[in-house]
Amino acid sequence: MYGRNLHRLTLGLSLYPFAAGLLSFVALPAFAQPLPVAVSPTRIEMTGSPGDRIESSFKFWNGTDEFLPIHVESADLAQQDEEGHAAVGGENAANSLKAWVKPAYPDLDVAPKEEITLPFSVDIPTNADPGSHWGAILAITAPVLAGSGAAVQARTGAILLVRVSGDVKEKLALESFSVPRFAESPPIALEVRFRNEGTVHEAPAGDIEVRNMFGSLVATGTLPARNVLPGAIRKIETSVGDGLWVGRYVLTLRATYGESGESLASRQIIWVVPWRTQGWKVLLAISFIAFVIWKRRNFGRAWYALRTGKPPPEDY
Repeated sequence: MYGRNLHRLTLGLSLYPFAAGLLSFVALPAFAQPLPVAVSPTRIEMTGSPGDRIESSFKFWNGTDEFLPIHVESADLAQQDEEGHAAVGGENAANSLKAWVKPAYPDLDVAPKEEITLPFSVDIPTNADPGSHWGAILAITAPVLAGSGAAVQARTGAILLVRVSGDVKEKLALESFSVPRFAESPPIALEVRFRNEGTVHEAPAGDIEVRNMFGSLVATGTLPARNVLPGAIRKIETSVGDGLWVGRYVLTLRATYGESGESLASRQIIWVVPWRTQGWKVLLAISFIAFVIWKRRNFGRAWYALRTGKPPPEDY
């Protein structure tokens, strides 16, 4: 995971309801090569009570051939879009945990080709609001001269997501469930949007089933788990199905979330018409039927002669 500047982070790739997310970086300009550095894990999830101190750590790898000075600090995150991207340093007063994070070693040098462990603590204030609080812990390298003479600086880190116990509200709404009205063939693209009206982040687990016009089950799928932050809408995309489909199909989504397993459901109808791959067969059948109708008199006379062994009458 390389980069010159850490512009955006992606919240929410996890199979667990308290997961944080993955980092996403903007590519460097062509004249500057990124530094070979990385962190792991890229998400750290924690749960605690007001007044607790939580200890954790992440690893930083220096892939360069030189000693690399780094600075470790915490930062705020603000979600920017429904895909889960968040801006580092965005305003996040209500859910910020920036002031709670204390790196054990704010400044140090990392030997070439070495991976080190960077411990840190999270001190939850005694008056912290119950619910989700989020931010990031960053490892920022000192500027390094690249071969072109440009100074390259890497900023990489992990998303932190802390759930503070107490009187929390778990409330997720299904904002929309969309599929195309018509498709030529599977897989069928799906788009699901969840809105979090509660105070804790949720990662809904969803199952998708597809039935044909006769009610038979023809395909199933699983909705990728993505975090939905409080007050945000999260769009989740996936696809389902394979093989040859023709006709009307019903897609049903069933999702659950929260510790109590609250459920959400929706369904959509799609028509599958494989005109590119199977259209020539339909055309051939229609042409044959038209030819038979056009030639029905000649076919009838020939059948009469075959059946009776006599020439058909003129008016037959």
